[in-house]
Amino acid sequence: MEDSVVLYREANLFSHAGVWLGSFALMFASVYFALPQIFEMASDKPPSTLVIVGSCLFIAVGFISPALLLAIKLRIQVRSDGLYVELAPFQSSFRSIPLAGLKDCKPYIPQGKENRLDLRHALSKNAYSLGGNKGILMEFGDGRTVLLETKHPEKIIEAINEANSRT
Repeated sequence: MEDSVVLYREANLFSHAGVWLGSFALMFASVYFALPQIFEMASDKPPSTLVIVGSCLFIAVGFISPALLLAIKLRIQVRSDGLYVELAPFQSSFRSIPLAGLKDCKPYIPQGKENRLDLRHALSKNAYSLGGNKGILMEFGDGRTVLLETKHPEKIIEAINEANSRT
């Protein structure tokens, strides 16, 4: 791995608009509903400890959720010895997908009811997606398929073909 040459590199952020909207709505709701409860601590009749703790937790969750979405990144590297994928911060290192036995590699754009690379694909062990709307589908000779979200499918396919020609 130390002597492999990086042919292509890409990093994708979480891109599902509905999740971002929900996260920011939670943040604004936490400020709107919980902050007044905290400011009432200085008044003549302060709220109970349970209300204060609940308000602080609500504000913490409201601000942690957008920060967590900003921290999630799907990093892709095509190297001369294979494809490497990392879903930071959940994986501590890149996972290697050897390109030996790659039968077909083509762009994948969901059609019809599949409007995104949805959770159904992301929950399988052979898909790497953060909710984007295009990617690549790799089919191997042993029957495995790998779905990978990417902003530039044609560039990554070109890099994969170059890596295959080098080996």
